[in-house]
Amino acid sequence: MKKLVILVVAFVLLTGYALADRGIDPVPETQGIVTSTSVNVVGNFASATELQWRITDDEKGLPEIPPLEFLFATIYESTYTEDTQTHGVGLMLYDKELDVETSGQISGQWNIEATKQIAFVGIDGAYVVSTDNIMVDGAATPYTTPVVMICPFAEQITEAFPAFCNRAEAGSTIDMTVANVRTTTTDRFVMPSADHPVELNHDLRVTELVTDVPSIGFASASLDVLIQEARGGPATPEINGPWNTLMERIEFSEETSADGAITLFEKLMHYESGMVR
Repeated sequence: MKKLVILVVAFVLLTGYALADRGIDPVPETQGIVTSTSVNVVGNFASATELQWRITDDEKGLPEIPPLEFLFATIYESTYTEDTQTHGVGLMLYDKELDVETSGQISGQWNIEATKQIAFVGIDGAYVVSTDNIMVDGAATPYTTPVVMICPFAEQITEAFPAFCNRAEAGSTIDMTVANVRTTTTDRFVMPSADHPVELNHDLRVTELVTDVPSIGFASASLDVLIQEARGGPATPEINGPWNTLMERIEFSEETSADGAITLFEKLMHYESGMVR
């Protein structure tokens, strides 16, 4: 019996007051990494990408963390991985664009941006496996608000931008004998000021190869978030004031999967965290 799977899921997680990520300033010397891949082959195929990124403004530098300084110290870590392999001989069309930018980015721009398109038809039971994953993890001790924000009214909300420790991770996997798959992956955490939110996005879309020929196999996508926040307060609070005491904790996890003849599987995942968003 022919089995069709049609699934559309959109999930948005937004965090706000108590005050959320502030991002981090870029270092003076910045870099850009861009790759573009296009392959059309009948045979075997493999491609793998891995990015690990750590950045801090703690004056001790990365080798001495942990711990962070008691005041005015931030560290962010981000990873991106993508791995695609065929198992057996098949017709493979693969296109990927990757752009990594270490300079400060504002809303609508990205530090990591990747798009991937796969069309695959396996021969004699051959199949393709492809995984994507992106993570952003930030932690900071308190700052006075004018140090991190341009907006002149922000200090009227809170004189001290509080401590936080937030992490978001999203990814997807496909294992298919017939596939028409597109993924889009972005994040932003290096910014000129905290007037822009930290963001992470991952979208998976599986559709018919051609009309009335569904993708066949397994597809899954997931989002995991851990939020730990203090609250804002005066610029010179008591040592154990709301600016450095855990006031909010959120744990979130969601995974969606489908297995069979897939006409449509679409999952959109978005994480956004900031004082202004």
